[in-house]
Amino acid sequence: MNVQELEAFRHVPFLLWVKDEDGRYIWGNNAIDEFAGEPVVGKTDADLRWADNAESLRADDKQVMATGKPMFTNEMVDDSTLGKVTLCVCKYADQLDGKTHAFGISFVVRG
Repeated sequence: MNVQELEAFRHVPFLLWVKDEDGRYIWGNNAIDEFAGEPVVGKTDADLRWADNAESLRADDKQVMATGKPMFTNEMVDDSTLGKVTLCVCKYADQLDGKTHAFGISFVVRG
């Protein structure tokens, strides 16, 4: 798969993203950009509104990359455009442009 093929998912109403081995977003769909309040590509979690959660988010990314096993979690994000919310998240390692990256999909859990 390559980055251009991901564009088919640009308007999916779930948050979709891909991060490189350094935790930098290399692709994100419109939903994650809107959730962040800005484009995420080229940034890390520490650069975004949820910077307070960056360390734990990065740890999950590293675990997925190291084990190759999907991870299903609920993550509390403190500073999204919606305020304090819980996300239902699936992270997994997959190939993009010939390299292994951390992929993610999530949606906001509303109570």
